[in-house]
Amino acid sequence: MEKPIVSINNYESSPDSLAKAIEEAMAFEKLQTKHRVLIKPNLVGWDPVYPIAPYGVYTTSRLVEDMVILLKDYGVKDIIIGEGSAPRGGKKKDQLVGTRLIFSALGYPYLLKKYGVRLVDFFEEPFEAVEFEGISLNISKAALGAEFVINMPVLKTHNQTKLSLGLKNLKGCIDLKSRRLCHHERIPLDYFCSLFVEIIPPSITVLDGIYGLEKGPYYLGTAHRMNAVVVSRDPLAVDVVGATMAGFEPSAVEHIAIYAKRNRRSLDLDSLSLKGLHPNEFKRILKWDYTWREDNTGPGNWDKLGVSGISIPKYDQTICTGCSSMYNPLLMLITSAYKGKPFDEIEVLTGKK
Repeated sequence: MEKPIVSINNYESSPDSLAKAIEEAMAFEKLQTKHRVLIKPNLVGWDPVYPIAPYGVYTTSRLVEDMVILLKDYGVKDIIIGEGSAPRGGKKKDQLVGTRLIFSALGYPYLLKKYGVRLVDFFEEPFEAVEFEGISLNISKAALGAEFVINMPVLKTHNQTKLSLGLKNLKGCIDLKSRRLCHHERIPLDYFCSLFVEIIPPSITVLDGIYGLEKGPYYLGTAHRMNAVVVSRDPLAVDVVGATMAGFEPSAVEHIAIYAKRNRRSLDLDSLSLKGLHPNEFKRILKWDYTWREDNTGPGNWDKLGVSGISIPKYDQTICTGCSSMYNPLLMLITSAYKGKPFDEIEVLTGKK
């Protein structure tokens, strides 16, 4: 097997930096002008109450426009930007906010107006059941119908899967029922995350490392400017490089390891043909989670504060990502309610276990 080519470069100018990476990775080698192209960014979800700094949380809009420019210059006419952002907000359907709001907030209508792309909210389109490895998932027909898929994840950590890079980013192409299934009581979330690129094979993966997000995947994380862009036709290669840049051994990220084992692939950088810069030139250790008490009854800082009489075990992979993101506000509320006396033997339980 030939070594997969991966281009790793600084993001310095638009659209030249991405153009250079595309050329080095030979990323458009199989692209035809007649193809229906899907760009899948990471627009994870939106908080309807609190303003969100987009840095490191969402795929950089400028980078998405760069990709549209390059596709248009290549002669591609049929371009879709699609996402299924997690709906948040009230209990009624008309109170929920999701993909359309994020499109608007991040400037995507400009791309529609200037370049004639189509903006697709996967939740407004039909889904189709697809079976793989004995598991049936409902996949967006818009994603399945694309002839050239461009996966554009963000370099960010994740509070349940350690990292959210290319393999995991395609989770945004499945419906809510399938997303709940991914938080199964017996089958790990990491296993599901290893399947998505098998069902929706990306033609190329473009990792947005302009910022790296620590303690993600939402807005409570800390963004660090890293100025990196990584491109490859091989999805595993991008995640191996991305994990290295974030300070992780790729084998320590379970869904990456599962995918590699199933496909009999190496996780060593030596197994890749690296173009441009070396990932170690961008390497920054990004913390992915908070310290928890040894007895799993709450965050580590409760020991310093003397909080007692209450137990809230750390969330596991059976709780959905949106609910796990509510842990920080919940812990803040509990901590602020502590007045120096033990709570009345309260236990908070979450998830399916």
